[in-house]
Amino acid sequence: MSQLNSVQIEVLAALFHRGAAKATEALSTWLGRRIGVKVDQVEQLPFEETTESLGPAEDTLCACVMGVTGGIRGQILFCFDDASGLSLCDLLLGREQVSVEWGELEQSSAMETANIVGCAYLNSLASAFPVTSPDSMASTVGSDSVWVPTPPLFVRDFAASIMEFAVMNQTTEYDTVLVAQTKFQIDGRPFDWSLLLIPDSQSLEMMKEALG
Repeated sequence: MSQLNSVQIEVLAALFHRGAAKATEALSTWLGRRIGVKVDQVEQLPFEETTESLGPAEDTLCACVMGVTGGIRGQILFCFDDASGLSLCDLLLGREQVSVEWGELEQSSAMETANIVGCAYLNSLASAFPVTSPDSMASTVGSDSVWVPTPPLFVRDFAASIMEFAVMNQTTEYDTVLVAQTKFQIDGRPFDWSLLLIPDSQSLEMMKEALG
């Protein structure tokens, strides 16, 4: 596994914090409510250990899964349990009752939230990395690159199955995951989600070189 050092992780954490600030602004404007998005911790984990960090293996997990293209190749996932995800959706939809299952409206609400927050995070990260493609070593350090997310997909399964689903159609190597513990606050009420950024091995090397 290509390991980032502590200084590089700190730089990434600062970029995620900047992305969280942008996500706060975007969600507050979209919903017209007092929204807060905060990153508690950023860490790098081996791919095979990531499922353990998400909770007990026998517990069902939900995720909004997006591919990433452009400056890097990889996947971005927002993971959350049923209670946290459905409660967040109820607030976003202005409901007073508690939802107990994932219908089409609830899934759409979660995916739209993931899309807004994911774009804010990716735009912040891209601003610090060179304009480059994993297929080319040419780059211009300090210029803005473009990291483009694909439309999100909603998945509900065991954590290991979700991770396999996220990369099952990829032919490149994934050996490390960047995990950002993300907390949402809506009108002062907290909700815990986890953001997972999974760059392929070549993209991770590009990120390491750009971080210095």
